[in-house]
Amino acid sequence: MVGAKIFDILANESFARFAQNFEYDELLSVIPLDDNTDNGYSHTAILAKAMKSDIFLPLYGSMRAKNKVKYAGQTLEFRQNNPRNFVFKGSKYPVILLDDIITTGTTLLEAKKAVINAGVEVLFALTLADARE
Repeated sequence: MVGAKIFDILANESFARFAQNFEYDELLSVIPLDDNTDNGYSHTAILAKAMKSDIFLPLYGSMRAKNKVKYAGQTLEFRQNNPRNFVFKGSKYPVILLDDIITTGTTLLEAKKAVINAGVEVLFALTLADARE
């Protein structure tokens, strides 16, 4: 559970500060990508919780992967051949996608497609880290 505490600190030093300084005229949905708790806690749920404010509404469990394949250490080709197959439950507000790390960008692009296919606007995505070379 040390990891959850570290994520909480990182979330408060980054995502919470972003939320405090971001202005928008309407409510926005924060969509943590696949916020399951298979490992005891959800990285993306912790990040989303830090953003909760007057304009940011975290929608936990709204984006789920049907394919639970692990991407850690895998190539772009592997990721493209094994999509997450996201199911998006929907939102009545514009969406900000939230993930912990960008490695190739395929997860965010697939999530964006799921939101757009549901007829909802994606404003942008936020991540804690960018590991692309």
